Amino acid sequence: MPSKITEAIQSWEEAGIQSKSRERWRIVPASIWWAIWKERNSRCFGSIEKSMQKVKLNCLFLLCFWCNQLYSNDTISLIDVLDSI
Repeated sequence: MPSKITEAIQSWEEAGIQSKSRERWRIVPASIWWAIWKERNSRCFGSIEKSMQKVKLNCLFLLCFWCNQLYSNDTISLIDVLDSI
């Protein structure tokens, strides 16, 4: 397990080299960190806590949304995004 964020990103990059879609692969860590950051803020400042399952779903929906925004010509579904990484 990497001890620093830079090491985590580097190991993620190395793992993504063999991926079918490297561009989408690179978006995954950002969507995970953003979903966790939003949940943290929700808990700290709004006293609102989502289940772990909802946090994971938010991460997946965010990943799909970002991929659709970056690749607007694609009519890709959530399943297609997950299959491509």
